[in-house]
Amino acid sequence: MQMDLGETPGVLEFTGPDAVRFLNGQVTQDVRLVMGGTKVLPSCVTDAKGKLQFRIWLAGAGPEAVVVFCQEGAAEDLEARLTRYLIADDVEVKDRTREISTRDFDFPDTLDEEARIKAGFPKWGAELKEGMLPPEAGLDTTDISYNKGCYIGQEVISRIKSAGKVNRTLTKLNFEAEVTPGEILNGEGKVCGEVTSVSGNIGLGYLKRNVDGSGELLRDGVVVTIRG
Repeated sequence: MQMDLGETPGVLEFTGPDAVRFLNGQVTQDVRLVMGGTKVLPSCVTDAKGKLQFRIWLAGAGPEAVVVFCQEGAAEDLEARLTRYLIADDVEVKDRTREISTRDFDFPDTLDEEARIKAGFPKWGAELKEGMLPPEAGLDTTDISYNKGCYIGQEVISRIKSAGKVNRTLTKLNFEAEVTPGEILNGEGKVCGEVTSVSGNIGLGYLKRNVDGSGELLRDGVVVTIRG
């Protein structure tokens, strides 16, 4: 699992008797799972339509303390988004960027670009962008708890799971020659997907629903195939 937050990740610390309960109502992951150790878990912050706003990592820092790691430079915006719903809860929030390190917790190693693409791990700014639906990138298997109860965007995310489909899916790709990120066309010249990351002759990208690779796929005239 890829951890890519930049050289200086943003860090917010939530403390108080309501910290865990409050955050559980704001993020897609079950915060209770990281309490009482150095375990970390990825999670999403979504809007009321279930669309991605931030990807974060959660860690427990004591019986009433939760540390939230976010993309470099995003701490202020993340704090504003989360505390917008902080009304009567007994929670204190502090920006601890540069004070708390990822080295204090059991984060996975950050992979180089080729290894990341081989593994199929999405990256912020490439496969992950604000406004997308997390299940499109497969984050429903890593970042989302379907058992913990309500959070902002939960109804939409749960409906997607019940329907069993999204309009596009993150896919591992092979290329017959060097390509750059951009639109993928089918044999009729219609856009059916997008290459988002490339390393040599392999890459990651999104393919629209019902595109199974049985027909011709092209990026800049180069044949694209689905990598198993």
